Amino acid sequence: MTAQRARLLGWLGLGLTLVCIPLTVLMLSQHLRAFLPGAAIWSTVVAFIGAVAFSLVGALIVSQHPRHAIGWIFTLSGLATAGAVVLAAYAELALAPGWSLPAASFADSVAHVLIQSGIFLPLTLGLLLFPDGRLLSRVWGLAAAAAVLGLVVRLIADAVATPSNAFDFGDIGVLLTVASAIAGLASLAVRWRRAGQLLRQQLKWMAAAAAAVVLAFVGDIAVNIWNHNLLSNDAEFLVFTLTYTLVPIAAGAAILRYGLYSIDFIINRALVYIALTAILAGLYTGFTATLQHLFVALTGQSSEAAIVITVALIATLFTPVRNALQRLVDSRFKDARDLERLMQALESEVGAVIDVMDGERLAERLVRTAQEGADATGAALFLDGDSDGQPTYVSGTWIDDAVLVIPLRAGGQEIGRIALGPRRHGAPYAPRERERLQQAADVVAVGLTLVRRRQPVEALAH
Repeated sequence: MTAQRARLLGWLGLGLTLVCIPLTVLMLSQHLRAFLPGAAIWSTVVAFIGAVAFSLVGALIVSQHPRHAIGWIFTLSGLATAGAVVLAAYAELALAPGWSLPAASFADSVAHVLIQSGIFLPLTLGLLLFPDGRLLSRVWGLAAAAAVLGLVVRLIADAVATPSNAFDFGDIGVLLTVASAIAGLASLAVRWRRAGQLLRQQLKWMAAAAAAVVLAFVGDIAVNIWNHNLLSNDAEFLVFTLTYTLVPIAAGAAILRYGLYSIDFIINRALVYIALTAILAGLYTGFTATLQHLFVALTGQSSEAAIVITVALIATLFTPVRNALQRLVDSRFKDARDLERLMQALESEVGAVIDVMDGERLAERLVRTAQEGADATGAALFLDGDSDGQPTYVSGTWIDDAVLVIPLRAGGQEIGRIALGPRRHGAPYAPRERERLQQAADVVAVGLTLVRRRQPVEALAH
């Protein structure tokens, strides 16, 4: 699949998810056979919030990494959940007095399959694959199989009628689902222990959501064992939709605050301009209605001047409102000015001076920083004068498998090159990352050139 087609499908999934909302509202606003319980209404609202969040985050990931498993799981989860709610509303409307809609039973069955898949696969398989879209090892494939098998077993058990005193086959599926969710939390813990500082910050958000998922699963089992009738189906579903919604929110926070998948800039601007649009639309509606009432009270008739005045006011407020929102988003999703960060900045500045004075240390730091920052399996630096194929400095596991090569240029001359191997999570290097690495490589090249020029001078002085 081409990158353009993947982006198109990702955003199409978001669009279809959004379309499901007014369709559901339209059907549920009709005269149904009975009033919907409050828990059912809230479950529907929360399910749509989670579905839109999943679809949005999934579309953003797919737009940057077309083959990323997490992006597609998120996208399909949001679409499946939203589609399930629409079909459930259709089945409910088909039973209402005065309505005769075809295939209502079939729609209800499909809705059940979609809601089970859309909600529970991200809470199990999604946690196992986060954040790189790959399992930690083949052993973790057992947990992934348990996630899928648990879903299938529960669906089969729901479809097959069993006597009330018989063993509930669906309990096996529940246990498999719970086991896979716990394995997903354990997988995130293992990734966190192996990760660098930045990846740990990214993982902690999803780990918190995973802990809530496991708590919901285990708590639901405990409550049902203690008192099977304590929670209604609607209340139980509400608990899981709330847990479901936490996962894309956690992923969005990791993306926005710590640059996961390199789409933090897009989400930052999306938050700002979505909020800006909502605020300005509200101001336009409010001011227009108020001024129209004022003109009617004073002159006895409405006036187009109300619209002109409101548009001028909105144009005046656009920039200050946008800037205020940008500061608010930045303050919530950027690191605060704390002692640890300031001390790290000071250490970095002092280290930079020392690096420029010591060419060997500067070269080593370039390789190590590039390898760790890109989460590459390995990196190597080749300087002019080295024998072919023999790197001057190496970081990580280097087996001559360069995926990205950046030249070191100073004064119009190329004095070497830095090569990066494939990334551990399999994602390609983004154009912005290539440009940023090239800028750093050119600065380091100037530093290495200055060191080389200083060494002969110092030798003569001695």
